[in-house]
Amino acid sequence: MKIIKRLLFMTLSLIFLSSCNQGSNSTNYDNRIEASINSWDIIYNYTVKGNTSDEFSILIDGNPIDLECEKLYAAYDGSSRMITEIAAKYKDWWYVEMKVAYNQLLSLLDEEDKQNLIKSQTSWESYMESKWNMEDSFYYQHKYDTVGQLRTSLSANEEAEETKARAYSLLEYLYIISGEINLVFGE
Repeated sequence: MKIIKRLLFMTLSLIFLSSCNQGSNSTNYDNRIEASINSWDIIYNYTVKGNTSDEFSILIDGNPIDLECEKLYAAYDGSSRMITEIAAKYKDWWYVEMKVAYNQLLSLLDEEDKQNLIKSQTSWESYMESKWNMEDSFYYQHKYDTVGQLRTSLSANEEAEETKARAYSLLEYLYIISGEINLVFGE
């Protein structure tokens, strides 16, 4: 049952992301967080402290973003539109966490590690943009053939999961330095 829920979630996420990528992804929440990121006036709405650097994966499990997404899927009405909306929100929420963690790390690292982080983030963003451009050709512009909505949905879910994975990586670096996991996400 858990696997079916995850597959449904991934499918919904992909559909949601695909429709959001065709328009603007900016939301009031994102704009508020972006303003906070730029002014370093960050308000964390979720904090977990640990004892060792090995606890990150245990402590991040059950985070409020994943819990909120589960609530949204629990109310799933069977429409492709709702799947797409949930997936876009999920990606956007993790994107904000990734940006906040990235900027926090920049302020904490020595010059060599800071340059490595900048290169790493630039490479990740370049990869995601290139991937999106390919998927746009295949799934949205239908240059080569028409694909079904399910494949488009899976693509959007993959993008959300990759954004979450990048956020996790950056949050784990911060956790190693500070012993805390801090998220700005708030309902």
